[in-house]
Amino acid sequence: MSRSLDPLKTTTQELHRFYFMLTLPEQWYAIMKECRQLFGKNWRCQSKVLRKLKEVKRFGYYPMTSPARPIWFDIPNPSMATWIAVKLGIEVRTDLKHKPSINN
Repeated sequence: MSRSLDPLKTTTQELHRFYFMLTLPEQWYAIMKECRQLFGKNWRCQSKVLRKLKEVKRFGYYPMTSPARPIWFDIPNPSMATWIAVKLGIEVRTDLKHKPSINN
């Protein structure tokens, strides 16, 4: 039997990348919880996110002006990214090319 053949005869779904603008580690954990409930193991997330989000924390509290950091998630259903964003109140983007200006 060839190793290239899938023994279960299933194909993996195409994953779509979305960027969630996160400021707190709790938001990251909430998105991961939703992805586990909706997709099981068929999704991916950016690595070392907790380290990036904890850089914002200073002196034991989160500053009010902490910048939102784009964290990517690869999920199979693009409409679920909007559902997660609405449910958790988090901004979602499909790409980072069109960033809003800070002065607005």
